Amino acid sequence: MMAKLSMNAGVLAIAACLALSACSGSTSPTTPATPQPTNISGDYTGTMIDAQGGSGTATATLAQRGSTAGGAITDTQAGGTITAQISLTIASSNAFKGAMVVDYTNGTTCTFSTTGTYDTSTNVLAGSYTAVTNCTNDSGTYSLTQQCTDTITNGERRDVGGITSC
Repeated sequence: MMAKLSMNAGVLAIAACLALSACSGSTSPTTPATPQPTNISGDYTGTMIDAQGGSGTATATLAQRGSTAGGAITDTQAGGTITAQISLTIASSNAFKGAMVVDYTNGTTCTFSTTGTYDTSTNVLAGSYTAVTNCTNDSGTYSLTQQCTDTITNGERRDVGGITSC
C-alpha cells in the first residue's frame, strides 16, 4: 500500500512539475503591427522653387521599400536643368525627412536636408529643403503630384484613387 501511495505521489509530483513549467514558460507578448507609410513610389510632375535658381518645372521618379524611398528629382529652370538625388525616411503619418544631393556641372556638390508630407487625398508630395554643405543660404520648396504608382519591393499596392500603375 505504501509503494502504491509513493508511486501515486511521484506521478502527481511529475504532473505538477510539468503543469507548472508549462505555465511558467516565457511567452513574448504580441507586439501590435507598426503602421506602414503610404506607398509613394512612382512618377511625379510639379514645381520646384529655389531661392537662388528660381521657379522651375519638376519631374521625379521614386522607389520605395518599407519606410524608405529614394530617387531623382529633375528641375528645369531658366538657368538650366538640375537633377537632385533624394533619399527619404517616411513615417506612418506620411511625413518624411531626408537628404538631397545635387552635383552641379561646375563641379560643386551641394547637400540639402529635406522635410515634408505626402497627402493621400491629393497624391501630392510637398516639401522644403535647406543647404547643409556648400550652396550656402540656398533653400527651396517643391510640390509634386503623383502621376502613376509602382509596386514597392514587398509587393504591397495601395489604392491611389484612380492613379494607374507606371
